[in-house]
Amino acid sequence: MDFEPTLSPRFVAYVRDYLLDREVDPDPIFCRCGVPLKQGEEYDTPLPVAQVASLLEEAATVTDNPGMGLSMGQDYHYETSSLLILAMLAAPSVKDGIRCLHRYDQYIDTGIETSFNFENPQAEFGARLLVDDDLQVDQLNEYLMSFTTQILLTATRKPVPLSAVHFSHTNTQNRQRLEQVFAAPVSYGQSTNKLLFDRAYLQERFFSSNQLLYEILTNAMRTYFVTVNRDNGFLDVVCREIISCSRDEPPSTEKIAERLAMSPRTLRRRLAEEGHNFQTAKNLARESRARYFLSRTSLSLSEIAFELGFSELSAFSRAFRNWVGEPPQQYRDNFKHLIGA
Repeated sequence: MDFEPTLSPRFVAYVRDYLLDREVDPDPIFCRCGVPLKQGEEYDTPLPVAQVASLLEEAATVTDNPGMGLSMGQDYHYETSSLLILAMLAAPSVKDGIRCLHRYDQYIDTGIETSFNFENPQAEFGARLLVDDDLQVDQLNEYLMSFTTQILLTATRKPVPLSAVHFSHTNTQNRQRLEQVFAAPVSYGQSTNKLLFDRAYLQERFFSSNQLLYEILTNAMRTYFVTVNRDNGFLDVVCREIISCSRDEPPSTEKIAERLAMSPRTLRRRLAEEGHNFQTAKNLARESRARYFLSRTSLSLSEIAFELGFSELSAFSRAFRNWVGEPPQQYRDNFKHLIGA
């Protein structure tokens, strides 16, 4: 379950298009960021989140646009859309579109952890980048939120009735422009990037809806992503859904089954077919997140235990030792030693 968080190669095309639209030669910018620019060719290799973030920050500097991420989201080129975005646009409604984005983006962009909560009067959609604490991701954060609202606006022909927008970065220089575009208060230094809006908006129909195309595309993605790893395909699917649950939404068989659009009985049966059960999936998901937090963030052990849903640090330490064979602090120290930190 360990992985290096990456983003779709489509992000490279989006930055390239933004620069070309402004008659800026993208080649020197891409070269400085170590990203090969393929003229007339499709990008097919996922890139580390850090490299994509660096590319956006460099492009923002060269074009002298501190709000480049916002601009790029507003000027999104639909002709270069990924399969996932085409499927999202073909969905019946806002609710279905967001669920589609959440369900499949975790395979395409492993560096983005999406979440949603449709139960409260104020619905929420979140997107957190899995990056080191000191990485500058201002442009990338603002692009993700701008892009999401632009897609929903395009599909519904109505502005998203936002009540608030959250960003995880702390640079506030674009606050006035962001609040004008989103028509909502903007806050910084939050745990995740998030859009909050009236729950009634979830029922808005998509003018771009195409039920046949939606079924074809989602079936294609479901078949492809589950069969990439034939030995533990469904286990990986369940683990990723468990990981995407917030600490305020403890994963249960019923909750994960609902997210996967199946019955709890079917979920248990499919796990059993691979020789696993739901508790195994929960443990694997927790272990994966624990390894990530210990190796990629500066969160304290107590904060990590809290993020993973443990009531006490001692309980987390015992569990981690059972999973990995060493205490969490030793694992963190060994990792730093290996990378020469």
